Amino acid sequence: MNNTKKRENSDFVELDESNNIFKSIAYRYVPYWPIFLLTFFLSIVGASIYIHYQSPVYEASASILLKDDKNDDQGTNILESLNISGTKKNVENELVVLKSHSLMRQVVTEMGLYAQIYQKGQVRNVLSYPSYPVNFVALHPENIKSTIAPIPFEYLSAENAVKIGGKKYTLNTPVNTPYGDFVIYKSADSLSSLPANSTKHPFSLQLKSVKASAKQLIGAFSVSANSKQSSIISLKFTDQNPLRAESILNTLINDYSKNGIEDKNTIAARTLTFLEDRLKIVNGELSKVEGDIQQYKSKENIVDVSEEGKIFLTSVQESDLKINEINIQLSVLDQVEKYIVKKGEEPGVVPGTAIITDQLLTQLLLKLYEDDIQLERLRKISGENSPSIIDIKTQIAQLKPSILENIHTIRQNLLASRAQLQANNNRLTSSLKSVPQKERALVQISRDQLIKSGIYSFLLQKREETQLSLAASVSDSRIIDAAESNPNPIQPVASNVYMIAIVLGIFAAVIFVLAREVYNKLILFRSEIENGTSAPIIAEILFDPGEEPIKIKDGNNTVIAEQFRALRTALSYSGIQDDKKVILMTSSISGEGKSFMAINLAIAMTLANKKVALLELDLRKPKFAKMLKINRENGISDYLVGLSTIDEIKKPLPEIPNLFVFTAGAIAPNPTELLLNEKLDLLIKELKKDFDYILIDSPPVSLITDAKLLNVYSDICLYVIRHNYTPKLYLKMIDEIYDNDELNNVNIIFNGIKPRGMFRQGFGQGYGQSYGYGYGYNYAEDTAIKKSNNIFKNIGRRFGK
Repeated sequence: MNNTKKRENSDFVELDESNNIFKSIAYRYVPYWPIFLLTFFLSIVGASIYIHYQSPVYEASASILLKDDKNDDQGTNILESLNISGTKKNVENELVVLKSHSLMRQVVTEMGLYAQIYQKGQVRNVLSYPSYPVNFVALHPENIKSTIAPIPFEYLSAENAVKIGGKKYTLNTPVNTPYGDFVIYKSADSLSSLPANSTKHPFSLQLKSVKASAKQLIGAFSVSANSKQSSIISLKFTDQNPLRAESILNTLINDYSKNGIEDKNTIAARTLTFLEDRLKIVNGELSKVEGDIQQYKSKENIVDVSEEGKIFLTSVQESDLKINEINIQLSVLDQVEKYIVKKGEEPGVVPGTAIITDQLLTQLLLKLYEDDIQLERLRKISGENSPSIIDIKTQIAQLKPSILENIHTIRQNLLASRAQLQANNNRLTSSLKSVPQKERALVQISRDQLIKSGIYSFLLQKREETQLSLAASVSDSRIIDAAESNPNPIQPVASNVYMIAIVLGIFAAVIFVLAREVYNKLILFRSEIENGTSAPIIAEILFDPGEEPIKIKDGNNTVIAEQFRALRTALSYSGIQDDKKVILMTSSISGEGKSFMAINLAIAMTLANKKVALLELDLRKPKFAKMLKINRENGISDYLVGLSTIDEIKKPLPEIPNLFVFTAGAIAPNPTELLLNEKLDLLIKELKKDFDYILIDSPPVSLITDAKLLNVYSDICLYVIRHNYTPKLYLKMIDEIYDNDELNNVNIIFNGIKPRGMFRQGFGQGYGQSYGYGYGYNYAEDTAIKKSNNIFKNIGRRFGK
């Protein structure tokens, strides 16, 4: 039961994580849908232009069957018998041959691909094949050099000539041009296939050397075997013209087959010459031997050789053969013994023992080889001191003495047999000497005749076989499928191009969003504040593009007004009540909106029937007078130096009851020393008696120490961070201030939050908490502001932050 619950909980967690991933992706990128739409449109347009201007590439394919190199036909027996046929063909070798430069150069020369004719098109030059008016055939193709630019020419059909560089060249006759010696032939189908727009789109000639053309064609040619066991070879060629691709493949296959037949015929012809020469030599030797026999018999009056002499001779030959076999076996035994004695722990190949008939030795050597293989396998998975490896080593050590002992026994037996055969051979030789000297000499001459006659008969037979092979030479391959091109181009593939373009467009949009938000050095998200400091966030205030500093009034129900009311409520939960009434407003740097926050928060408090004192203690850069349009004279600095009283510096706002503003007054040369004046303590004490709340607008913390000096009077510090304005590096400073209690009861206000995305009407997905702010869209003033915003201004600002 518990396992079932755990599995259900695990599935729920995985589902929740998956949902969070999708929500995170949607939250980050959906507000920027115009960018994605723009990049999608641009990628489609770019892909269309690319496809339009890109030359299409077609693929032609063919397949041939290579004859099995394990089957020998009658025509190859002679070559193998004489050992002059060379290595047999196999698939791997033929793959290299098919893609060789020599074969491709042969195709280039045969098809005249070193001279290609193009016709000028609206976008690019188009290869004119096979419908070209003339064909340039080089008299010396190997001397053709590549030209950098196409050579324009004009075909003069009425004059049966071609005009190149202002000079006319007659067709069908050798001509000398600045580019080489050619014979310019009229195309067989020039009259029927010549394009009607040849005048508007003239022809040009592109020359390339045979080597350069072959190298270019090899780059577009691929050849492969269907499988390791198969002898079928697949050939593919890519080209801008599908018909030319087919022609090149077919020509290459034909030249490959023709070269194979020529090679076989060359070898057969050389073999036949060799046989004819040998027949002449052997025939002369045989004639001489037969003449010697005739002359000897006539001289010695011999009719036939004694049968006893023949028997003795045959026995001697058999003994010699057996002695040679024993010597070979002894040599093999020596090799095996050396292998066993010198062998270490590494596995090796046991010398061949096929001619030794002793089964026990064969079994022992086989056992030794199997143990070596087993030892090698165990070493790959076990250490040298493992029990299994030690056992195998022990078995090998025990096998070696047995093998050496068996070799010794076999050697002694073979030596005894050889001694007996030699004794028998000596006896037969002595017996042969007893044959009359005349008959023994005749036997020697007859032996030479027999040998020469056998050689002569063998050469005659092989000559006939070679002549048959030469007359019936066929290719070692046959065509399975002739070259055939795909009607659809393989490059560019429209679907792939559009897909890649769309992916690149999306990638560009993602990079734009990441560069705009993730890699921004300024604070954009509430989460960045939460991750950078432990100080709580008490409120979020939206950005309002209006220039009016007062955003909250009685009866005003805009989104920002409601946010200030929410801030007012949140302060009561942060300890601001009863005798705790002093609120310090500060920030990291100038321009984060602390004065704006102080004014509107003070107004929000007055709307709750509270009497509020708003003190401008940023004596260096006072802004209240300008923002509230009140008199700047008689301010706090005047009071601190004794030029004014508290009542004189207190300035009510008629349009906002219960709000009294204490402006900074004249800018003093020593504002920090003024804040240390005891009269400031008196001022705060007097204000606490008469007001429900006291709001102090202090200078930024990172620049000067005034805010920390004023901290002694505050019950809470509202630290203002402005969206897309405050650098992230100040978060560390805020966190240190919070951890070290350098300011009392620090709470952060995230100010000036702008909606995310390109078009900034409404607040659907912003940089603050979650996906929205819960204030809706139906506020009258907010709607009016949206309608007043010009759509073209919003579009113009969509790349701003």
